[in-house]
Amino acid sequence: MNAWMLLERPAAQLKTLYNMTTHPDTQRLFAGTSLNGCAEHSPLLVRLDHQPTLTQAIEQTPTQWPGLLIESACDTPSVLAHLRQILFVKFDLQRKGVLRYSNPTVASYFFGACTAQDLSLWLGPITHLRWFGATWATQATGENGWQQLDNPHATGWSLERTHREMVLSAAQEQALMRQRNEQFLYQWWQQHPQHSFVQANQLMAQALAQGIDDSDAMSAFLSTHCTQAQS
Repeated sequence: MNAWMLLERPAAQLKTLYNMTTHPDTQRLFAGTSLNGCAEHSPLLVRLDHQPTLTQAIEQTPTQWPGLLIESACDTPSVLAHLRQILFVKFDLQRKGVLRYSNPTVASYFFGACTAQDLSLWLGPITHLRWFGATWATQATGENGWQQLDNPHATGWSLERTHREMVLSAAQEQALMRQRNEQFLYQWWQQHPQHSFVQANQLMAQALAQGIDDSDAMSAFLSTHCTQAQS
């Protein structure tokens, strides 16, 4: 079984990475895609085989190495081809976008919304997938932890399957929308820690139902109603 780390923000770890390894085997995820011009922002796929020092550092200090731990019986080119394929998604019937699944928080929402059948498609040749992270709501309670997914269908994957359009399900779209909303709420809550995150989340749902989606208007709504609820 081969192993890799898909680093979400490699710039922050490059110096440490090169100090821990000799001639590390790395590939930029965006290279060779339509995102090639954004190479400086690309996640980095790092081969972990025969790199015990790096692997141990990731396991012991996972918050310093945000990203995904990947295991597969396939080689790097095959895994990389699949990872590049699932970058580009179609949603809302016709719109297209980039799925930043390498972000542990996004992964916590997205993969959590996948059915068993979805996972066989999205994981492809990946046998085991792990990351350290959680949803914004879980992070608010200080309960970050390791998440793991297994793909028993990985052995049936073939490279030809990467040549298909990746379409988000309604559940996946809703999960990503919830991620964006709760990210905004988490940032607001960090500036107002005297309030309950759970209560603020309920109030945000009320505001969205009333058609309030502007960030300034939402902040004002939360500040006003949280204060009223505590008085």
